[in-house]
Amino acid sequence: MSTNVESLDFLFLAGHPVLDFLNTRPVVKGKAVEQLGTLEEFTRWLIRAGRIDAKAAADALRRWNDGPEGERIAERARAFRETLRAMTDGLVRGRGASTEGVAAINFVLAENDGTLRLERQGAKFRTRFAARSTSPISLLGSVAEAAADLLSRANLALLRRCGNPDCVLFFYDGTRNHRRQWCSMGTCGNLMKVRAFRRRHRKLRTAP
Repeated sequence: MSTNVESLDFLFLAGHPVLDFLNTRPVVKGKAVEQLGTLEEFTRWLIRAGRIDAKAAADALRRWNDGPEGERIAERARAFRETLRAMTDGLVRGRGASTEGVAAINFVLAENDGTLRLERQGAKFRTRFAARSTSPISLLGSVAEAAADLLSRANLALLRRCGNPDCVLFFYDGTRNHRRQWCSMGTCGNLMKVRAFRRRHRKLRTAP
């Protein structure tokens, strides 16, 4: 994506939280930008993604940010993201979900202590797993739940990678005709249109 590095914010354009999680290492001006370098950045992403609230994030930072647990969970979040990225790339290419990706999701879910809760959602009900925040793994557990949701409920044939070859972002194509090509029409979409326009005009100028 064509974005200023200094002003780069988290991107929520993928249509599914786990794909937004994958997109926390975008490429800007040819260089990968790491957005989950610290526990503070990871908790800020979780808040923005609606996975935890500000109180839970503040509690996590108070407990673990200044100790080795904070650095370890941030490192583990990055490693988990890259495993999920490889799995998602395989899905986009039609290779199916990797054994490694499924195992990584189940490993985090197995560590995530908590209970299943029944909650009201408007006039209906829903079930939600409520993790106990006794360990830093509870932060990563919500991401693993989103990954499990993607594999079990989404139409995996609608997973896409941005059509801009210089972009590394994924998205879920929820459009009516399923012809979405770009992570964002305002960035990569416009960029690719400009490139196509310039190619056409070069051909016209060089035509006999």
